[in-house]
Amino acid sequence: MRDNSFKISYSRINTYLFCPHKYKLIYLENKYIPLNGDISFGNSVHKTLDDFYKKGKYSFEDLTDSLNTCWESSGYETNQEAYVAYLRARDVLKNFWDTYGKYPPKKISTEHNFKSEIGKYPFIGIIDRIDEYEDGTRELVDYKTHKIIWEQEKVDNDLQLSLYCYACKVALGFIPDRIAIYFLSHNKKIYTTRNEEQINNAIKLSVEVAGKINSNEFEPNKDKCAYCDFKYSCKYSSLKTKDDDFKVTIADLI
Repeated sequence: MRDNSFKISYSRINTYLFCPHKYKLIYLENKYIPLNGDISFGNSVHKTLDDFYKKGKYSFEDLTDSLNTCWESSGYETNQEAYVAYLRARDVLKNFWDTYGKYPPKKISTEHNFKSEIGKYPFIGIIDRIDEYEDGTRELVDYKTHKIIWEQEKVDNDLQLSLYCYACKVALGFIPDRIAIYFLSHNKKIYTTRNEEQINNAIKLSVEVAGKINSNEFEPNKDKCAYCDFKYSCKYSSLKTKDDDFKVTIADLI
């Protein structure tokens, strides 16, 4: 029987694997991750590329126009910081244009929504990009905008790509011929592959996590506190001080 009480998505599974209590804060208590410059930058670049390809006008001027339309300046501490980030985004997109944008494939699908099932659970997500070439081959691409580029091993073991390969097969009706993460800040695509075992392991892990969520297992992972968006507000944070508790209490009263 299908269980509609929980929908599997990469972001939900990944959040739970990072810290079960963080999952609870975001998805059950509706706590929002504090907006910062990195989040705004990533959102801006993703939206820019989606807007650019959906318009179907391929020139760098059109790409710049999309950036100006989609740019988000919220989340930065100062206007100067936002402006520096905007200039960085222009440089990132110029490098992208020079390397890939000038030579588009036959067909490009961006921000591609899918719906399917994993076990008894609905499975949803959005794929950044699917390219189809003249020879009929298709390439699955995930964008990353952060400044750190991953080693090949991390790309090869990325859970998101495994789940998205499964989605391509069961929801979109094709098996990608090539799979890549495009690290935009480095203007570099790192290619990888996925075999049936890797995809089955991703499915199995997702079902296990879904079961724990439905069983209300939200034990905090304090080893991740230093890297958490809620490190100064979560009641379980190992980085919080008594002063932080006081600030949160006052904020809750306002």
